[in-house]
Amino acid sequence: MPQNEFMFSFHSQYLLLVGMILLVGGCQNNPEKTTQDAIKTGFKTITDMRNLSVDIPINPKRILTVSDGMIETVMANFGVMDKLIAVGSSCLQRNFAYEIPGIQNSLHFSEGMNPIRLLFPFVAELPLVASSGLPLQLEKIAALQPDLILLREGCCTLPNLADPKSKQALSILSSFGIPVVVLKGTNQFDPPDLSKFNQEISLLGEIFDQEEKAAALIRFLDSTIHLVKNRTNRLTKNEQPSLLLLGLSPLAREGGSAGVTKGKDTMEGYMIEQLVNARNAYQGYGGRTSSLLLNTEQILALDPDVIVLPTASGYHPPEELYEAPYYAKLQNLKAVKARKVVALPWTPCNCSKRIEYPIDVMMMAKVSYPEVFKDIEIHDWVLEFYQRVYGVSEEKAKEIRSVMWLDWTLDGI
Repeated sequence: MPQNEFMFSFHSQYLLLVGMILLVGGCQNNPEKTTQDAIKTGFKTITDMRNLSVDIPINPKRILTVSDGMIETVMANFGVMDKLIAVGSSCLQRNFAYEIPGIQNSLHFSEGMNPIRLLFPFVAELPLVASSGLPLQLEKIAALQPDLILLREGCCTLPNLADPKSKQALSILSSFGIPVVVLKGTNQFDPPDLSKFNQEISLLGEIFDQEEKAAALIRFLDSTIHLVKNRTNRLTKNEQPSLLLLGLSPLAREGGSAGVTKGKDTMEGYMIEQLVNARNAYQGYGGRTSSLLLNTEQILALDPDVIVLPTASGYHPPEELYEAPYYAKLQNLKAVKARKVVALPWTPCNCSKRIEYPIDVMMMAKVSYPEVFKDIEIHDWVLEFYQRVYGVSEEKAKEIRSVMWLDWTLDGI
């Protein structure tokens, strides 16, 4: 993924700083101000995931996020989306469509979007201050006058805040006097650790004074994981199918590969082997922050029992692997012949796991062990999931299922 470029001359930085002093002088952080003084002036101190203390407004009203949907989904759960004034991911705003070639007819997919785009249409019209592979627009951020900035390191927009240019950008943002809180996504930890995901939710609960809702959301997400683990932990190694997470990325094909995957040491590998209790067909390591390339010969050699298709530079239904002429050589795979290929929900810009991750786990478990999970119908189960996470009606949950391109589950999995 391209690295963010932050190219500001000394002169332009000086002008920005002067402008922001005038714009947010009343909100500017004073390093000599004690915590007690901060509280007196409408601020409280929190510790973000950099382990830095940050004075933030007790009741922030103008929030700017740089996240691919994790922060925004939790804000939706808390009922505070009205505070959002700008976003840092075009994947929250776009309406996606794809055409997949088949043997006889092409398959058409349209109206694909992040649930936030569906539930809060105004998000599509908000200012966009950054996007994958593009720099943060610091002047634009300054002009918007947010009273709080929430950044998620590891999202597609901000893959690594430790590089010098990202550090410079954070320094400039902080110099504006705007509180900057950093969360760390699931791809930032080695080994993978879902407790850090829960820490993100807890931190947001503290920021928005929604600790009870945060705790309830964590319990709900954990309940799905416990359900899957409790059922699959009883299975022996001889019963474990080999599961290949195979991203049918067109970018990989353009480079001469057939697809991409994730190693055992990634969050995806952890989900396959530690939660679903299947065997990752790819037993190598790597791919935590960028996927590993696989050529046709490697995939044929792996010959997995089950293939799971994630979002990978586009949507990829099983039919693409079954029928697309450019995958003709893979159509002799054991999983393809047995029709043991499933597509995960449409999750554009899913560089670091978001709230939807239990759906991925449940779908992988269902296709790996259909008899063990025969009582769970994915098309109904996801409706309950959306209703709990977003607090919506069943009809609205059906709309979410549609925009995440999961209606095919009505025919079973």
